[in-house]
Amino acid sequence: MTVRNKNNIIAVHAVVLLFIAFVFVTPTHFDFLMWNVFLALLPLDFALVVLVARFKLTQVFFSFLWLIFFPNTMYMITDFIHLQYISTALDVRYQYFNYSVLAAGIFIGVFLGILSLEVMMRRFLKGRAGLAVILTLGIVSFLSSFGIYLGRFLRLNSWDILTNFDLVLENVEASISKHMFAFVGLFALAQFAILVIYHYGGRLLIALAKETAREEAAVMAFDEEEKNQ
Repeated sequence: MTVRNKNNIIAVHAVVLLFIAFVFVTPTHFDFLMWNVFLALLPLDFALVVLVARFKLTQVFFSFLWLIFFPNTMYMITDFIHLQYISTALDVRYQYFNYSVLAAGIFIGVFLGILSLEVMMRRFLKGRAGLAVILTLGIVSFLSSFGIYLGRFLRLNSWDILTNFDLVLENVEASISKHMFAFVGLFALAQFAILVIYHYGGRLLIALAKETAREEAAVMAFDEEEKNQ
């Protein structure tokens, strides 16, 4: 891992810690954001461990941890439900202060999840494009949406899969309904759209950066040639 990548990782963690500290010291209705953003950071750290791990067993273990904790990132989309405590109007400073804090926490959590997924795809897909990427994004979107349902409506946590798997199975079996299928399907589509735009938008930016670099190199080479004549 290069020094630049290490600095980027430090910068991401610094922003997350600063946000958590900000929520801790300021009066908002959304203290739960500290815990939710922390949980959203874990999949990124798990993905980074997978990226640098040399032993297959370590990769498998942390990949599993990443999979069961990833829904905590997209789960934060549903945190907009907490707007009911401040109303959706933006008439006074108290309201738009809390609105901005909630929105910032949600977007931080979601982007941490997307970033962790990109790291995992970089590790396992190794530059593959097309159908492999689409299938991966689709499967992850569906599994994550199901995980969100377990957390939002059944109040189950990621670690329950490890500590109380029988309880998870009992709750899932009891909750099978049209409501569950509708929620999982709609949120899977929403996540899929977000993930596709982020992934291919990022590839577009990389391609544009490379194109700009080639153009600048060509201009510099031309100028150098002109000087030597």
